[in-house]
Amino acid sequence: MKTDFIVIGSGLAGLTSSLILSNYGKVLLVTKGKLSDGATNWAQGGVACVVEKNDTWQKHYKDTLVSGAYHNDRKSVEFLVKNAPSAIDWLEKMGVPFEKEEGHFKVGREGGHSYNRIIHATDFTGKEIEFTLLKKIRENKNIIIWEDSFAQKLLVERKKCFGVQIIKKDKIILCYSKFTILATGGLGQIYQWTTNPLVSTGDGYALAYRGGVKLKDMEFIQFHPTALKPASSAGRYGNSPLFLLTEALRGEDAYLVNSKGERFMGDYDKREELAPRDIVSRAIFEEQQKGYEIYLDIRHKRKQFLKKRFPNIYEELKKRGFDLVKHLIPVTPAAHFSCGGVETDLSGRTNIKNLFAFGEVACTGVHGANRLASNSLLEAVVFPLRLLRSARLFCAPPSSSTPLPPANSWYSGNSGRAQKASFPADFYLNIRKNLQKLMWEKVGIVRRKRDLEYAIGKLSSWEKDLEDLDYPSRELLELKNMILVGKLITQSALKRRKSLGTHFITV
Repeated sequence: MKTDFIVIGSGLAGLTSSLILSNYGKVLLVTKGKLSDGATNWAQGGVACVVEKNDTWQKHYKDTLVSGAYHNDRKSVEFLVKNAPSAIDWLEKMGVPFEKEEGHFKVGREGGHSYNRIIHATDFTGKEIEFTLLKKIRENKNIIIWEDSFAQKLLVERKKCFGVQIIKKDKIILCYSKFTILATGGLGQIYQWTTNPLVSTGDGYALAYRGGVKLKDMEFIQFHPTALKPASSAGRYGNSPLFLLTEALRGEDAYLVNSKGERFMGDYDKREELAPRDIVSRAIFEEQQKGYEIYLDIRHKRKQFLKKRFPNIYEELKKRGFDLVKHLIPVTPAAHFSCGGVETDLSGRTNIKNLFAFGEVACTGVHGANRLASNSLLEAVVFPLRLLRSARLFCAPPSSSTPLPPANSWYSGNSGRAQKASFPADFYLNIRKNLQKLMWEKVGIVRRKRDLEYAIGKLSSWEKDLEDLDYPSRELLELKNMILVGKLITQSALKRRKSLGTHFITV
């Protein structure tokens, strides 16, 4: 198959890219599950953007650097915060119903922010954005949608990307394109406790690495401090994903207390509950190590306010037997966001020609060693909008000096038909669960060199066990990707000997 553009991933970065590129040609939008399966649909907080009179882009810029432990790329941060209003404007033009009062945005505050600058659409902002953009996608005649289609490998030769090999309905299909966009989202599912959906198995990072694409800062995994802690394990995949309790709750004066009823964040940081996520997560982790259970307490707020400000969270907690008005809500940190990834410039270009990356899978440098709250949805719009400046590149005729390589050079085998897996699903599931447990215990919130070395050995052993299995079942492909990405994170963590942001290492 040949098309103008291939976009891999249907989260906010992928949807934004598809809508922009559809102005310049035919787009093939590929997702391994359903269109709305990604993390965007789960995002609660909102989009960070300067709105208040006393706030400035320079203050948003500084807050981003402070949260990122000054490991950020400063040009990228400046570009992000300066272009936030344009991103909001584009989303509004698409029809996203951000909450307003008398014509002005209603803004909230989250950890690490010095001003109220979180624009939201109820308390499930990501879901509202995704619903709006998906409607536009489905109406667009220039966008072809392939669901349940797994991107197996990039078609790269001589440091140039020609497209992607895709598995769809047990067929291996070579899809050629002028330009390919990686927007595959995150990797949270490699951890035992995560807020990420089941599809977040790090496929984009593995796809890129095997294609010779440069990765950066893979050790910086952000753990969200407040996921709802389940009473016990349940379901085929345990408790994954955990229900997120947005930082906006703490922005509205929710407290963190231990099982003795004591507030403890003041002992760890003067910003208390509104400290950056890495600090709050480690504080909770240390309290848990002391034997305490940790709770979120917002019972001091009125019921009318809570139901209006957090209608979806209020109802979701009700379904789980909790009442924000009456109960302490048990919480625990959980893997949430990858600050590193595919190294790109401000236009999303990688070191492989004609290959771009946007969203969580990309590393633009804006997040540094720890992402500032609500900069992720912002990033997933600001950088794809740069594609508008590439119109001349996209409209140029393809170069005749680089003909497509013969199809036989791409296929894993001699046939375009995928082989059926012969192992029971539990074979993969057992390794997957052990992998998640290993990453949580050895490469998690607090790390030690000997634990990282042990993890490398175990991951390498699993990798060797699976290396001769090459039939492209989704279970096997995901598991191989998870093992590879786990190794990349652990290797990067071993190389950084001093603590920085989300990477906290002890002797």
